[in-house]
Amino acid sequence: MKKLLMVLIVLILMFAKPVFSVNAVSLEGFSRPSIFLVNFNRVYILEQTSVYIYSLKDFKLIKKFGKAGEGPREFKVNRANGKPLSMCFYKNQLLINSDHKASYFDLDGNFIREEKVKVDRLLFPIGEKFLGIGLLPGKDKKQYLGFSLHNNKYTSKKNLFLSDIEITNPQKLLLPISSFTYNPVYKKRIYINANSNDFQINVYNNDGKQEYVIEKNYPKLKIPNSFRKEALTFFKTSPMFKRSFEYFKKIIKIKKNFPPIRDLQIIDGFIYIITFKQKGNLWECIKMDLKGNEKERNFIKLNAFEHFTFYPLLYSVYKGNVYTLVEDEKDEIWKIHVSKF
Repeated sequence: MKKLLMVLIVLILMFAKPVFSVNAVSLEGFSRPSIFLVNFNRVYILEQTSVYIYSLKDFKLIKKFGKAGEGPREFKVNRANGKPLSMCFYKNQLLINSDHKASYFDLDGNFIREEKVKVDRLLFPIGEKFLGIGLLPGKDKKQYLGFSLHNNKYTSKKNLFLSDIEITNPQKLLLPISSFTYNPVYKKRIYINANSNDFQINVYNNDGKQEYVIEKNYPKLKIPNSFRKEALTFFKTSPMFKRSFEYFKKIIKIKKNFPPIRDLQIIDGFIYIITFKQKGNLWECIKMDLKGNEKERNFIKLNAFEHFTFYPLLYSVYKGNVYTLVEDEKDEIWKIHVSKF
């Protein structure tokens, strides 16, 4: 009888635990954020060429800075290739990577220095080297999204991984597209979502040598028949893609199953995986250690799904909490939600 009672208590506690705990806080000042980071007790938001820094304590604006241009404290944008800016941290500094330029700021947004970059890539520090994400040639001489390793003078390059995403005038666009985290570097290792069909993460060291592979038996999620219609509506109405709608309409092909990994982040000794599995308007988040051993699962609130984007998902992990930036379309304002593991 006591054993049965204990089982009942455990079951009640399990089902009484909320799927997620969340507090929503409004942030003002921007309309279309592209990158969202939470670190150093601050919130960092990149919108085109503007950076917003808020205090995590009271969510008040600390500083806004940045504009398009070629001068100091300005971010150079190449409108022709559409390459976005990137934002990350390097030795307790904020690093903004624009077109052939790296700009460094302190954590409150005060300018420190800038340097010219000789390669046309998004760059992320790994020790004294840089991981570059950008175009790499395939065996068919077409250009694909790829990962390469560069020294701090940008004079050497070692190719690590070539994806199946064709960039220049593709004849076929497979959706959902495989997404890669903007900053896959953590403690001198690189974590790359290396397979669009299976749950696989390749792990490289800072010399570009593959050390191990994380694999997980994740069930296939079938794509509904409505997905193609939804994708076409997205391209037809998107401010970025609607002018090329007829082109996309011809080349779009829909996969049979969703990719196992929608996005990943590595922080505080853990890998956080976002999948395509949903529970209502919430998305599955899997927490694993650096060897791929699962620790916990949860469901978190994310912004509306975009069928094609140059930017990462608007979520950031800090001190065990998952922060997501979600647009409240009813109130026409952006809100930060905090999900606790």
